[in-house]
Amino acid sequence: MKRLKIGFVCDSGLVGSVLGANVLRKRLRQEQLQVDVQSYRLKEVPTEIHLIVGPEKIVRQVMGVTDYRVCIVNHLLSEAAYDEVITVLRKELIKVD
Repeated sequence: MKRLKIGFVCDSGLVGSVLGANVLRKRLRQEQLQVDVQSYRLKEVPTEIHLIVGPEKIVRQVMGVTDYRVCIVNHLLSEAAYDEVITVLRKELIKVD
């Protein structure tokens, strides 16, 4: 089975994306979803990423310009803010299986 890869992005690739990636990993464990999550600077996201997640002001920069699927999470420390990401991932995992 192909494993999905998520890129959690911020401007610097440090604080915001690292915090967000950690919260998302915790939520994925709770949901028992096997997905790789890495943090990146927006300009350094590798092409093999299936989904970009991050704050709206940053994610909007790639919307319509690239083929990346995107999910917006504005409240990085709120687990409930990741509900849309979980829903999208469940649909993507069904396609991959």
